[in-house]
Amino acid sequence: MKLISKSAEGLHGEIKIPGDKSISHRALICASISDGTSKISNLQESEDVINTLNSLKQLGINIIKENEFYKVEGKGFRGLEASENQLYFGNSGTGIRLMSGLLSIQNFSSSLIGDESLSKRPMKRIIDPLSKMGANISGSKEDTLPLRIIPSKKIYGINYRMPVASAQVKSAILFASLGAQGDTKIIEKSMSRDHTERMFEYYGANITYSEKETYLKETDKFTSQNIEIPGDFSSSAFFIVAALISKNSDITLKEVGMNPSRIALLDKLMEMGGDIQVFNHSLFGKEPIADLNIKSSVLNPCEVTPDDVPNLIDELPILFIASCFAEGISSFIDIEELKHKESDRLKAMQDGLNKMRIKNFLDGNVFCIEGMGKDYKSPNFLAETYYDHRIAMSFAIAGLNSNSSIEIASPESINTSFPEFIELGKKLGCNFEIS
Repeated sequence: MKLISKSAEGLHGEIKIPGDKSISHRALICASISDGTSKISNLQESEDVINTLNSLKQLGINIIKENEFYKVEGKGFRGLEASENQLYFGNSGTGIRLMSGLLSIQNFSSSLIGDESLSKRPMKRIIDPLSKMGANISGSKEDTLPLRIIPSKKIYGINYRMPVASAQVKSAILFASLGAQGDTKIIEKSMSRDHTERMFEYYGANITYSEKETYLKETDKFTSQNIEIPGDFSSSAFFIVAALISKNSDITLKEVGMNPSRIALLDKLMEMGGDIQVFNHSLFGKEPIADLNIKSSVLNPCEVTPDDVPNLIDELPILFIASCFAEGISSFIDIEELKHKESDRLKAMQDGLNKMRIKNFLDGNVFCIEGMGKDYKSPNFLAETYYDHRIAMSFAIAGLNSNSSIEIASPESINTSFPEFIELGKKLGCNFEIS
């Protein structure tokens, strides 16, 4: 199967983006360990999130879909039950790392596995801090999957200075801290996503957090809450860039999550000259939301600094595509972490950019892209995606401004995070076909 993205006449219309993937994982887990029943609205139904949901069901949590929401019957911090089978998380680094923290405080053993891509991703970054807390967690000889967790006599709070900014690692520590003796303090070099902190606060944890420091005092329970999940900003990013680089475009995205630790791309695109209006500000629980209006724009090149990277990491592939349509050279510093995502995203994007005949080069820790301006049209080619959803969607957006079309290999990978991508894209005027 291939996705063919053809040159489009311009994008128009209004859509609502499905629920945020990062928040969906956290909502399911927090609801499952709360005291009482929670209702979750606008849960993202991607493969990644459903794998987390199914793992929680295996652990004895009753989760029922009723009309427009999911009902989750919580069992408290230590109320999970041993699974007869291994817990499978597919492609989701978020699901497996967060659940590793929570399973470290249970009184039964667990084995956690994933797909071929996830099985290659580094797990030492969570094994180390969890082990320091007293958890009995181990991976393969290469510190990859499968993960094996056996009961620990006691878990202790930790004062941990993060070697690399990572919301997944931070969250694994925080979930383990729910069963820890003593308080936990986490210090980061730069701010990473704070969805876990906001969710913990919403469920009643004694937690304080700032840009680079999180402090969780001993917490004995979560109180059940109803949750409405904002539209996923990372999913919105593809259509934001699509409208900016496509002539005669004017689109509106409704109820998009505007968490400050997630919208670095929005700030960067505005700095580049993107015509983006943010309005109708509101809150879903502790998470800010807003509507976005995006119009065709003439873009300037961008400069991404090391401080930008943690909150921009998932959006870098689509920002690379935006940079192709800017006038001049864009630079990206210290993006090494791109090599450790669902694929080596730096290599995957370089391969595609070369096929687009876009000059790009890596000089030490600086990656540069020489943009061709607003009138640039990509040549036709087959984009290899390495079964990575963000690579697939990024080149699908590039195809809207091609001489004729770009073919996207393995488009089924998109289902891991944004199964509605093709359908919603067509609603806006994206010229997508499956063959």
